[in-house]
Amino acid sequence: MNTASIALVFLAPLMLLMPRVGVSLPDQPPPDPAADAARFQAVTSQLDPGGTVHAYVSVEGDLTAIGGFVKSFMDDMRKFEQDVPQVDVPALLKVSGLDAISAAGASSVRIQDGFRNKIYLHVPEGPKAFLRIMGSQSKPFEVLKLAPAGSDLVVEQDLNLKVVYEAVLEAAGIMMGEEGKAMVQGAVKQPLPPPLTFTAEKVLADLDTQITVILDADPDKMVDLPDAEGIQIPQLSGAVMIDGLGWIADELVKAFEPMLAQGGNRAPPFKVVRNANWVGIQLAIDSETLSLKDRKEIKALGFETAMFAHHRPSGKLILASGKAFADKLFLPKPGLAQDPAFRKTMAGLPMEGMGLSYASPVFFSSLRKILRKTNELENDMQGESFVVGTMLDLTFPKNARGEGSVSTTTKNGMLFVANSAHSLKGSMAMSLASPMLMAGASVFSVNRAIEDFPEPVEVFEQDLPDAGHDHREFERIGD
Repeated sequence: MNTASIALVFLAPLMLLMPRVGVSLPDQPPPDPAADAARFQAVTSQLDPGGTVHAYVSVEGDLTAIGGFVKSFMDDMRKFEQDVPQVDVPALLKVSGLDAISAAGASSVRIQDGFRNKIYLHVPEGPKAFLRIMGSQSKPFEVLKLAPAGSDLVVEQDLNLKVVYEAVLEAAGIMMGEEGKAMVQGAVKQPLPPPLTFTAEKVLADLDTQITVILDADPDKMVDLPDAEGIQIPQLSGAVMIDGLGWIADELVKAFEPMLAQGGNRAPPFKVVRNANWVGIQLAIDSETLSLKDRKEIKALGFETAMFAHHRPSGKLILASGKAFADKLFLPKPGLAQDPAFRKTMAGLPMEGMGLSYASPVFFSSLRKILRKTNELENDMQGESFVVGTMLDLTFPKNARGEGSVSTTTKNGMLFVANSAHSLKGSMAMSLASPMLMAGASVFSVNRAIEDFPEPVEVFEQDLPDAGHDHREFERIGD
């Protein structure tokens, strides 16, 4: 044992007795035990007791204190460094709305086949600015009626991107005054690139919206993934919908119609759809623009009637894999709410909120197979393939029942609750373990590369030319 090791053995107990060093922010509000207790109760009442994770942290006044400290620090720096910019940090933090968070909590408890995970943000004054990006009012989920029973990946999310623009505008005003605001306002008034004829300002006006994704995978119909030899995926039917932006498809039709009227092999491979329910463009599979290879791949994937359109009755902008699937979304049918797999996965979760996501067991098993096959084909090195396979097994366990999550509002905050195969502790552990596993894979790769490196040719002394030999003699003989 060397001297350093001996010193470490004797100093370790002393290190445990040393005071912990941390950060103490100045200008903290005076203690208020009653308010602290009420805040703790408000947060923990939204969480599940016991389990593998139960955490609480109060951040009341912390951001305000941080903003004040940074501003004071910059003011002091400016005394001997004139280039330090004049920035009102506390005002910028208020613009972000993050100072509205008073406390947060998290919990994970075991349920059948997995865990129920909760994260709660205590916002007693209501969500502001960036906290409103994912919506601020709970409502019944429309996707439960739109998505057909058997759908495998479903997402509905309120999305208010107008608050981002408002925050950027306000921040520009804080940093550069009215001139800064004018610059931002002028930028969004500029027309978008051709063939689009509208401005970003017109889009922003409708960006307090909702995004919906519906995907149905058919594992009984496997198709080759283009440009990925040996990889097959289930045939997919799906749609992405954005509320209130259907007019974009109307504008796109206006831009494309003159080009389509010209015809020929330079015309875009689309045709216009216009009827009582739809206005938009649909893929024209027989277009001269598409090669035979393109047509074959598109038909195999089931996308020969893919379209980008405005659903007139709802005002939604829709990108769909096919017109028949898009029509089906708005017809009477057994909906997702009646799907047994969905009901089992989402058991115990609220059916009202700002966002919902669901991935079926079929989706996870199909994705697991695709990723494992890709790993086998791309990682021919045994060590690297083993490490990647291990990560896949941890992330996508066999026989996973699916994943479901909901974000919703409470009287004084925002609650994110999920049924998952992983606890919050497991997710954090995986985040920490991933770099180490990847480092292990790199070591395997380097070792294998070294092993495969060709060995140097050994040169023995008798093979070397005689230093005393007259090479000119060789030249004379050669001549």
